Amino acid sequence: MRSTAPSRPRDNRAARDPRIDLLLVHAVHDALRRDLRRLVAWSRTCFPVTTPAWVDFHRRLTTHLDADTAVLSPVLRGKDLPGPDHARTAAEMERKRRRLTLLAETVDDCLSGRGPASRTAEYTACLDAALTEYLDYQRSVVLPLLATRITAREWADFDTAQRHPLGLTSGVALCAWLVDGAPPDRKQSIRRLFPPAVRLAHRWFGARHAHRIRWNDPAPTS
Repeated sequence: MRSTAPSRPRDNRAARDPRIDLLLVHAVHDALRRDLRRLVAWSRTCFPVTTPAWVDFHRRLTTHLDADTAVLSPVLRGKDLPGPDHARTAAEMERKRRRLTLLAETVDDCLSGRGPASRTAEYTACLDAALTEYLDYQRSVVLPLLATRITAREWADFDTAQRHPLGLTSGVALCAWLVDGAPPDRKQSIRRLFPPAVRLAHRWFGARHAHRIRWNDPAPTS
């Protein structure tokens, strides 16, 4: 009898399955909001230049949006969801995602010298508004719509896409990124999302990683 790997369930049960856990996606949302708040403050007081923290944020944002594109949008378009508006929901999510991606690329251009550095703070504020709109829409409309229809296998694919690339080093970095600034009880819950080897390595190296990518504190303004 062929066994089924628990991380890649083969059944078609919907998201009420206890293996479907929104903790990871909510932690990703919170970490993206946290980093962008820091970036907004930083962009108002510091010389605009690409930093490791921006590179890390941009990569995390791209990974999350790619996971949405690869998994959630096809599910929305392909499922017999309740009500007539699921296709419209998918289209609206894609519209918001395209705007968010464009603004992130614009900020990246400003920081790297390909765009006007003097408008970095302006575009960063627009990026913050677009991210808030996108994540709020995902939490309030998209995830509840999928809550009882996405299968365990589809959710496993979404979980895997959010963790990309896979591996011990990348897992420790992701864990450190997610727990940065989280309440103590939530930190424990987030750590339990990772395999024991990642949790052990995070105890030794996670704090160092978080310190390396942290935004510099904005210079005080007079």
